[in-house]
Amino acid sequence: MGRCWIAALAAAAAGWAGAEGVEGALDAQVLATGSGRVLLLSAQGEVLWEHKAGNIADAWLLPNGNVLFADGNVTEVTRAHETVWTYKPEIQKGGGAYSCQRLADGRTVVGENASGRVVEVDQSGQVVFALQTRFESQNDHHHMRMARKLANGNYLVCHSGDNLVREYRPDGTTAWEKKAKALAFAAVRLPNGNTLVSSLDQVTEYDREGREVWEFHKGDLPGVVIQNLTGIQALPSGNLLAGCYSAYTKDGAGTGMLEVTRDKRLVWRYVSPGRRDKSMMGVQKLFPGAAIPLR
Repeated sequence: MGRCWIAALAAAAAGWAGAEGVEGALDAQVLATGSGRVLLLSAQGEVLWEHKAGNIADAWLLPNGNVLFADGNVTEVTRAHETVWTYKPEIQKGGGAYSCQRLADGRTVVGENASGRVVEVDQSGQVVFALQTRFESQNDHHHMRMARKLANGNYLVCHSGDNLVREYRPDGTTAWEKKAKALAFAAVRLPNGNTLVSSLDQVTEYDREGREVWEFHKGDLPGVVIQNLTGIQALPSGNLLAGCYSAYTKDGAGTGMLEVTRDKRLVWRYVSPGRRDKSMMGVQKLFPGAAIPLR
């Protein structure tokens, strides 16, 4: 017992560089993006299923059991790796599409980074709604990261190159916006009307007036190395789940994804075996029978 405790302290002091798999109390399966794949993990951190793809920024487990993901294009695959739906943006320069969201009516919201459009695509692959967003950045790789349709019918868009989150009405006018502290990757609208924004070094919660009311910074967990906080999910417990881009340092320290409480305690974290999955940008903790996750 004493030797194990000393070893744990040594690992913490080294930034957990030697840790692999799940540490802590993970109580459900997790769907996550990795390096060139989307994967389903058990609560023990074992890979239950994986599908090879490109640089995946967003992925969802759908109610029918299929997986929807964005890696420049947006694709829906079965567990048997059969492609049943796909959407390919006309403009691919800069990265095509990085975000996707399946709606209750069967349409799919796609954030087209390259064109700067948010579109809704029907089951036949036809664009049935298009919103041209506004941005100042001339870097076509950073027009947009996550884009989500809200319950009020508006669209919450992260303009990564402008470090800005903006809520658009369907007519293109602005309903709300907030300058992020760095590259704006993901934004989640909470039931109380507040908005969670991930911007690499931190995940910040803003109220409706844009005032900061809570923040988790990557340096808030002593002994745990966290690189770039990107994809986020607001869990029913109030906890935060986050994935990390470029997750590991040159000496191998880092965290692929993690769950933290509102008082900034680590619930669990995952380190990919061999640091294979260096960029786990999309994360979804799975709750059978639960409502659509806030992400």
